[in-house]
Amino acid sequence: MSTEHGPANPGSDDFDRQLRDLTSGSAGAARFREPSAEERAKQAANRGPRHQRTGWRKAAKAKKLRRPVGSPNRGSQAPRRKRRLKVVGGSNSGRLAPGARAARLRSFAKTAGILVGFVALLIVLHLLGLGPR
Repeated sequence: MSTEHGPANPGSDDFDRQLRDLTSGSAGAARFREPSAEERAKQAANRGPRHQRTGWRKAAKAKKLRRPVGSPNRGSQAPRRKRRLKVVGGSNSGRLAPGARAARLRSFAKTAGILVGFVALLIVLHLLGLGPR
């Protein structure tokens, strides 16, 4: 593969000449000119407001957000009744909540199962000769 010097690949003399032209100011007008901040501001003012199309989800969300929030003392709703809290861990005249007994039994069973599994693992390791001697 040979590299040919053509208009796309100017020689080193052309680079030097173009560089001298640029530094001396005799290269001519620039090909591209970026507008100043003032010109950009004027262009933006002339364009006017841009309206972006919104999807149906965003439109529905905006509609929901525009709805006024009702006061908590509305007359249309039924009055709320006070609920009694069930004591799970404390004493409630000697009686446990209905699910508390089952939860305690489940917790105890899990703990016992883990201990039995650990002891079984120690026994198996001892039988294999991997335990303390």
